[in-house]
Amino acid sequence: MVLLTLLSIVQALAFELLWSAVHEHPDFYEWSWSAFNAWVRVAAMLLGIIIIWSSYATNVMRFRWVPSTSDTFFPFFIGIVQFVMIDWLGTQDTAGFFLCLAVLFALMNWITHHDMSRARQHAENSEFFDRRGRASWQDFIPVLVIVMTFILSSLIIWLTVPDGWIAGGAGLFALGLMIHQVVNAHGYWEESMSLDATTKEE
Repeated sequence: MVLLTLLSIVQALAFELLWSAVHEHPDFYEWSWSAFNAWVRVAAMLLGIIIIWSSYATNVMRFRWVPSTSDTFFPFFIGIVQFVMIDWLGTQDTAGFFLCLAVLFALMNWITHHDMSRARQHAENSEFFDRRGRASWQDFIPVLVIVMTFILSSLIIWLTVPDGWIAGGAGLFALGLMIHQVVNAHGYWEESMSLDATTKEE
């Protein structure tokens, strides 16, 4: 719960910074391709903040594990990356935004895997993990593809046009990915709760 409290504070600051950033960019309110790309990034950032909080909240409510000292640092690392992304929402910093998004996506997946590994060690979580095998390197292939896609997009945008069609495509991909993550989070929660109910009946 302490970790969730720390993360909640960081995410609240991220929401506040995002709100301020939207008001500080008058070019976002123009009818242009650049403005469209910017609002797609804003929407992806908004969903990303929600997903990160939801991921932590779900793990806190679903599992028991003993946090390590490094666990207390993770919310601050996440916050730093998010704050930089929000600062780079402008059309001239698109390449940096997607590079930070790659870092954030890799970081969150690593933290989730780390938490799951710690939770697996507790007998109280056995009803969930006994029916699931340990993650293999093949399970990380989709994550690597996504991270490399954002890194490659960042490089191409940096070398070409900061608000061109590549930036728009990368933004739409990021937004679609965030929506997919929301759907997955909902399905994961429903599966976890139904598993709890089945276990209690047994």
